[in-house]
Amino acid sequence: MKYQKRSSEEQIVMSISAAAALCILPFLIIRIYNQDWHIALLDFVAVATTTSLLAYVYFTKRTLLARWVLSIICIGIATGTIWLKGPEQIVWVYPAIICLFFIIPPNLAALLCVITVAVIGCLLSSDMSMLDNVRFYFSTLITFIFSYAFSDRMLYQQAQLLILSYKDPLTGAGNRRAMEEKLIEFVAQQRQQPADNSACLLLIDLDEFKKINDRQGHACGDDVLAQTAALIEHILNPNQHLFRFGGEEFVVLASNTLEQTIALAENIRQTVNDFPFEQGIRITVSIGLAEYQSDETGFEWLGRADTAMYQAKSAGRDLCCLAAS
Repeated sequence: MKYQKRSSEEQIVMSISAAAALCILPFLIIRIYNQDWHIALLDFVAVATTTSLLAYVYFTKRTLLARWVLSIICIGIATGTIWLKGPEQIVWVYPAIICLFFIIPPNLAALLCVITVAVIGCLLSSDMSMLDNVRFYFSTLITFIFSYAFSDRMLYQQAQLLILSYKDPLTGAGNRRAMEEKLIEFVAQQRQQPADNSACLLLIDLDEFKKINDRQGHACGDDVLAQTAALIEHILNPNQHLFRFGGEEFVVLASNTLEQTIALAENIRQTVNDFPFEQGIRITVSIGLAEYQSDETGFEWLGRADTAMYQAKSAGRDLCCLAAS
């Protein structure tokens, strides 16, 4: 059987669903044995629902509905168990709070936690002493604070990792992975609505860049690459996307007409040429430009731009060259 790659959301929902079903099942058996039918029914609903959610996410890979149903189950089971059995079931509040912060956004989880703790506090206020009430609120508050902090930090780190996975760390431009995904997206758009979209690709290469590394050092070369990327990025508009293809090569994908992209390529070439880099370094670029042709793949499109870029180099560098159709 082919292995199915699961997202982190799927894994979390499936893990919590499985854990909940396995943990509550023994209590369901005990309740049935003791003929405690009301809470047995509650446990049965919990086991059946979490098992169903596990199967739903496993087969559909959809998590939005499952996360909300699981959140309601966490709140409902904790509140219902305490309502039926009293303070002795208060321990179920703490895993319910933790689960909420794992399966829904922190701010929503926080709101639901506050409401749940307030409702449960009202149910238990007359059955517990003042000291027990204070213990309950402070223990749930500590659980709430730690769960919120952990969930918020986890989401922040996930967002940072996602940015790093698509950004070149030196220049801040998109990396090769991001470029390949954007190529696929552009090609799909062109094939679906060829009359409504026009797309061009620029392959930009810094001329004789190896000499900078050899003479000035790699640190200077890195600065030149970062400054060049910043110059290009400053010129682009939201419909134009910059990527570092590798080494001293950059790619720009633009949702523009051929005439607009030719003007863009010349603007980039002239801007880099005129910029006063440190240590008196002068940089020129050779640019290959290719307009998307119907039915070609993204890599065929990139290959035509690459051929045009080498033609620009062969013609003397510091040039823009248009790829053959």
